[in-house]
Amino acid sequence: MLSAELELTSLDARHWKNWWQLLVPPRMLAQPPWALAVLDEGRVVKLVLSGKGAIDPADHPMPGLGDQALAAWARILGVSAIVAIERRVIGELSAEIEGALRLDQDLVEQGLIALRALKRHAGRGLWTEPPILDVLPAPSYEPLQRTFDLLVPDGSSLVAYVIDDDRHKVHSSIIAVKRAGDITRAATHRAIADLVPEPSLARDWDKGYKRVLDAVEDRFARPSIAVFLERATLLRILTGPSDQLPRELNAKHVVIDPAPAWLLGLLGGAAVAAMAGRAASALANMLPQNARDRASAIASRARGAMKDSGASPFALLGFDPLELWSRLKQHYRP
Repeated sequence: MLSAELELTSLDARHWKNWWQLLVPPRMLAQPPWALAVLDEGRVVKLVLSGKGAIDPADHPMPGLGDQALAAWARILGVSAIVAIERRVIGELSAEIEGALRLDQDLVEQGLIALRALKRHAGRGLWTEPPILDVLPAPSYEPLQRTFDLLVPDGSSLVAYVIDDDRHKVHSSIIAVKRAGDITRAATHRAIADLVPEPSLARDWDKGYKRVLDAVEDRFARPSIAVFLERATLLRILTGPSDQLPRELNAKHVVIDPAPAWLLGLLGGAAVAAMAGRAASALANMLPQNARDRASAIASRARGAMKDSGASPFALLGFDPLELWSRLKQHYRP
């Protein structure tokens, strides 16, 4: 998924920083955001708060290792996250992860190996607040790669733009190119700023985004999926009710163009109906008429292909990303 020779060019540090602030749960950006407790047979022998360093565990005794106890302890310590780990498990984890890693593995594959090792110890020498290890799936690398290949064609680019709410500039951007199954090149708007000046794009992004698509095709590869929206819209989607994305699409606050067949299939099928909590017959109203006609034909073919194969676009993963997001969304609320 990520090439070992990934080319990073024309990176805008401001955009990169803004992506981090957008995608990391707000509570994790607070100071101090987390605490680490090292245990010896259930007794805290080392307590470290990020940004503050080690403190005396006796001053803040741990009430227990259950979910409610750790949540109460986090409030006492004034942190948003806690990792509690038995001292013996540190060595065991290191041995397990290092023994499974190879130099020829994709970075994503290596991350999944580490995640699976952490999940094996969850509740058995390793505890977290919030209990994120209980929620995050850890699929093997092969189905993840196959799903990526199914959804994103080789020789195409992926584009995502978030615009500042005052429309004075681009808040964050990413342009990525996929070739031979991997992301081989990534950049920000800086790579095409001479073709599409940032201020003029920001002013009328909902009408001028096609200039970005043309520039990306000229400099990188033809986009297979591109998303454009403003920062406030993204935050509403991240923190709002389950039908927030359809609402924003219907209000034309989000532009997805081009939209691949599998995404149009979801927009026209039961997956979005369940997410939005509306009847499937009402989903067509989320799209303008010209896009609705085009989507109808493509979505019909997409649904036919999925029906023939007996699979959804995410069937290979072994979990539903939409359902997973519904469980993670609470961590993005202030």
